[in-house]
Amino acid sequence: MKKRISSLLFAMSIFGGVAHADTDYSKVSATFTYDEAALETEAGAAAVLQNLEDQAERACRKVSLVTLGLAVDEVCAQDLMFQAVDRIGHRNLATQYAASDYFTAQPSERIQLAAR
Repeated sequence: MKKRISSLLFAMSIFGGVAHADTDYSKVSATFTYDEAALETEAGAAAVLQNLEDQAERACRKVSLVTLGLAVDEVCAQDLMFQAVDRIGHRNLATQYAASDYFTAQPSERIQLAAR
């Protein structure tokens, strides 16, 4: 069964520099879909994780003048993944996530900035 989770992100995207008071931020929100039944096996959870990562990358992709194309804001993707895995709350997914390139023990400071 496909499930949807939404309203996950209050992370802010920063492109082109260091964050400071006059940095422009963009609110990023995403709705993820995933196969809940696939979470029952390790292989299925790995496939769900990969799909969530792909969705996070799409949500955090912006035009970059530095690379003259699209770039993924890695911190944004990490924040989305942290919140998605936490919200889904499945042991197999959490195990797969712990070994992921997008793993983070806590969301970034950008979320705290967004709350101000």
